[in-house]
Amino acid sequence: FLSDTGIDHHALLKQFDHLNHLNPDKFESTDLDMLIKAATSDLEHYDKTRHEEFKKYEMMKEHERREYLKTLNEEKRKEEESKFEEMRKKHENHPKINHPGSKDQLKEVWEETDGLDPNDFDPKTFFKLHDVNNDGFLDEQELEALFTKELEKVYDPKNEEDDMVEMEEERLRMREHVMNEVDANKDRLVTLDEFLKATEKKEFLEPDSWETLDQQQLFTEEELKEYENLISLQENELKKKADELQKQKEELQRQHDQLEAQKLEYHQVVQQMEQKRLQQEIPPSGPGGELKFQPRT
Repeated sequence: FLSDTGIDHHALLKQFDHLNHLNPDKFESTDLDMLIKAATSDLEHYDKTRHEEFKKYEMMKEHERREYLKTLNEEKRKEEESKFEEMRKKHENHPKINHPGSKDQLKEVWEETDGLDPNDFDPKTFFKLHDVNNDGFLDEQELEALFTKELEKVYDPKNEEDDMVEMEEERLRMREHVMNEVDANKDRLVTLDEFLKATEKKEFLEPDSWETLDQQQLFTEEELKEYENLISLQENELKKKADELQKQKEELQRQHDQLEAQKLEYHQVVQQMEQKRLQQEIPPSGPGGELKFQPRT
């Protein structure tokens, strides 16, 4: 059937890298390895896309802020700049963030989330406590849940100066960092063995300080300018399309009006013809209303 339709099904199957085309009948360990690699590649691409979208989000925020300032007079502009700086400093004034995946960070979860004595901290027990589905792995969702306490130090949805979009980006960065440090075989799953080996490293006991998003330069002025140029091009293109649609709307309205005028004219002609027909069919009458005979000429 496929050959009759002209479809190259061999080329079609090659698009699916997670399938072993040499073994179409059974699902074996090779198929599982290929499936894991394909899924890992898809997730890495997804993370990269999320980072890019976040960067665009931050640039759009700054672009809109600057555009808004342009609409204000000098006094109002200074007030807004002062308010912006005050909110920025307020956001940056937060407790120290523990390095994600470090002993201090995990002990804080052990104590405050799990309600256990920090002096009794045990990595193996910690792993089993947070392997929520008991599948023997810490997956990405289970890892990200470990950073909630750290994120709450920086972000509060009730605070105007705290952006929840930035909080989710921070969570993603933390998870990626821990995965890079702990996930030895890069399958995006942390086994108990990988976890325990990570707790033996120097970085686990003496980690570097963790820089939050507010301590980093998320984009350069050149990148912002390039993004603004792109926005300008897109706005011009949308304006051009809007103008074309407006012209089409006006043309359709003109045609509609023309059709309505023709319809009215046709209706008037029909009425006139109907009146003439009625006048021809009614016989003439006398002064008293009686029918008057008219000889045929």
